[in-house]
Amino acid sequence: MSMKKKIVSGLMLSAIVFASVGVSTKASATTTADLDKIIANAQAGSATAKTQADSLAKQVEDSKTKLATLTAQQADTTKQINTLSAQIKDRQISLAAQARSAQTDGGAANYINVVLSSKSLTDAVQKVTAMSEVVGANNTMLQQQEADKKTLDTKMAANKTAYAEATKIQQNLASQEQEAKVAQLSYQATITTATNQKAAIQAQIVAAQKAEAARVAAQEKAQAAAAANIAKAQAQAAAQSPAASTSTTTSSQSTGSSYTSVATPTTSSGSNPYPAGQCTAFVYDYFGGIPNYSGNAGDWVAYANSGLAVNTIVVFPPGVDGAGGVGHVAAVTKVNSDGSFEIIEGNYAGGWGTTRHIASAAGLSFIRP
Repeated sequence: MSMKKKIVSGLMLSAIVFASVGVSTKASATTTADLDKIIANAQAGSATAKTQADSLAKQVEDSKTKLATLTAQQADTTKQINTLSAQIKDRQISLAAQARSAQTDGGAANYINVVLSSKSLTDAVQKVTAMSEVVGANNTMLQQQEADKKTLDTKMAANKTAYAEATKIQQNLASQEQEAKVAQLSYQATITTATNQKAAIQAQIVAAQKAEAARVAAQEKAQAAAAANIAKAQAQAAAQSPAASTSTTTSSQSTGSSYTSVATPTTSSGSNPYPAGQCTAFVYDYFGGIPNYSGNAGDWVAYANSGLAVNTIVVFPPGVDGAGGVGHVAAVTKVNSDGSFEIIEGNYAGGWGTTRHIASAAGLSFIRP
């Protein structure tokens, strides 16, 4: 296969490969699985682009070698043409001189001298014939040189055409090589971006897991402290009012709900900022400490930040589910599938550590401390 056919075949192969691997390097993803796919596709595309770039680079080098050969051939042909042209010019000058000599008296005298100096007629004929042959030979050689010059001119023109074609092909190959390198760099940029995005998502996941673990640990600690405080309060109440240490069960007339009450302590824990014996003080002790919510229990609605859920504070507006004129607060201990829920509270119907069933969350607010 000629160099020209090889180069054209390479160009066609390049076009086919680039058409088949034209994977977009721009993509958006929000999961590590999506990013893994983008990275895998970009890696495959990068490898293909590198293979093409290497192949094109080899073809570019081959075309440069071809151009160098054609350049050398041009120089050699030019040298041959120059040499032959000089020879033709010299022979033309010599033949012209001979022709002029033959047409002058001196020339005729020379021919006569040759004849007269001949030993015989045969000798004279041979000498004249030899002189004619010399002139004829010069004419024949001149004609051959002219033909050779035309051949060299044709060869030179063909060489220039081949050189122009090879130059164009070499430029196309170099352009495609550059495109392949740019594609490879684009794929590498996509891999880097997707890898960084994946690392950021994984870091966010780890941070969220740590935060959730810390929240659960803090919640468990608060619940344990609340249980200890309630047990302590109940023990204090039992010590101060032995007759009230036994739990009794009554019915709520205002809501139809049931509750269990224990004796109310005269004081809450020493760090509790709320009035002893009030529902707010009970909630504080139950959670082992909460933010400093200001105002009466009903005013805590301003701090609502959650829906019905276990371990939230439920806020009863005045008059709702047996709440007094300043409202009432309690802790949610269980949420039922029918939308009802269970609470534990203090200072409801004179109880402390009261547990109640609430039929609905309608009209109530909830705080996640």
